[in-house]
Amino acid sequence: MSRDYYEILGVPKNADKKEIKKAFKQMARKYHPDVAEDKQEAEKKFGEINEAYSVLIDEEKRAHYDRFGTAPGVNQGAPGGGAGFGGFGGFGDIFDAIFGGMGGGGGGRRRGPGRGADLRMGVRISLLEAFDGVTKEVELTTDVTCPGCEGQRTKASNGFRNCRECHGTGQVHQAISTPFGRITQSAPCAACRGEGRQLTDPCEDCSGRGVVSKARTLEVKIPAGIDTGRMIRIDGEGAPGRMGGPPGDLYLEVDVEQNKEFDRRGDDLIHKLKIRFTDAALGEKVTVPMLNGDEETLNIPAGTQNNTIFRVKGKGMPRLGRGSRGDLHVVVEVMVPTKLNSKQKKLLKEFADAGPQHAEPSLFTKIKDAIFG
Repeated sequence: MSRDYYEILGVPKNADKKEIKKAFKQMARKYHPDVAEDKQEAEKKFGEINEAYSVLIDEEKRAHYDRFGTAPGVNQGAPGGGAGFGGFGGFGDIFDAIFGGMGGGGGGRRRGPGRGADLRMGVRISLLEAFDGVTKEVELTTDVTCPGCEGQRTKASNGFRNCRECHGTGQVHQAISTPFGRITQSAPCAACRGEGRQLTDPCEDCSGRGVVSKARTLEVKIPAGIDTGRMIRIDGEGAPGRMGGPPGDLYLEVDVEQNKEFDRRGDDLIHKLKIRFTDAALGEKVTVPMLNGDEETLNIPAGTQNNTIFRVKGKGMPRLGRGSRGDLHVVVEVMVPTKLNSKQKKLLKEFADAGPQHAEPSLFTKIKDAIFG
């Protein structure tokens, strides 16, 4: 009579594959002959666990077992309940089941074409270029796919041979000992770097590299409103791919130069405007320069104090990708004359003395104090 596989693994009859695999891992670690104290009993128990798992993890075998109470291909009369590794096809399968296939003794796979690496470089522009947008010529020297062999490293149809170290698999295998037994570990072949083949007739143009160095110039469109630190991606202009694979991308990191007349704060601009003290006191319309060379008229009301800030809406930097603009903030700096003739001094003093007394010193009081001490 068949043993109860569900009872052996300690799972219910409606257990899914995830529960079955988890239970098997726990039982296999506990009863593996290499770690158990009673090796003979552990070998018997481990064989039962192995047999139960090999049936319940397979949908067809499990269905047959649930219906008839036996599994096809399982030797029910064998001593020890099928001890050994029947139903798994070798220790590598058991290792995969316990450890999720990490480094188990599966066959290797040779490396094929691969995407090239991405490249990164900087590009510097002026604040005006960031304001208007600009097309820049970027010069760089990079590897490009060899035109002679088209990246294949050889022009000959039989320019490669199977690697003698890994026999064309791209992998080498090494048996190592663990608490669970000897395990076959795979690694890329060092002789062929995992390609499974070795070059015998290299391309004379690139010496078998598949790439050649080339200086080139790219025209890059930089959008209006871009700021320092933003990246522009240029598709397909990075390093060439491996073995004819697609190239990577080129990333340009933008650096916007500082401007002497305008400070940038995000999408806003700040400009310091010098005005006469009489314009600040009496009020006046003044001309404000824009970053792009245009001009705007700004109304300075009477009594404007030094460092007063006026906002000019929509005259700042373009908002990247949004179709609107920031604002221009104009900071007025009232110019106090340093040299006055005697008549100017007399009139200014009379004007200051005739004015009302304020809790806060008036503009003219400040000017008088600056001139006369």
